[in-house]
Amino acid sequence: MSQRTGVVFADGPAGRRAMVAGSGLDVWEVIATWHAGGGDYEDLRQNYPWLTEAQLRAALGYYELYPDEIDTRLSSELQWTPERVRGELLSIGVEK
Repeated sequence: MSQRTGVVFADGPAGRRAMVAGSGLDVWEVIATWHAGGGDYEDLRQNYPWLTEAQLRAALGYYELYPDEIDTRLSSELQWTPERVRGELLSIGVEK
């Protein structure tokens, strides 16, 4: 269990990942949005109006404790360009 209340863990194809409890969102997704908004909390709230204050604070708190984990995932996600996705789909036989 996380040291941060409001964060749970799930296993999936990308491995174990931190999720905002009760939201279906991975912590990295919330942090990516936060970064895109220049670290502005009000911008983050506007992008996730259905999340509670506690859920948003849990994601930010988890990132504060484990920045390397989340930054590594963010870097990995940036590598998924449209060209790479297309190439991956073609390599497994899925046609356009």
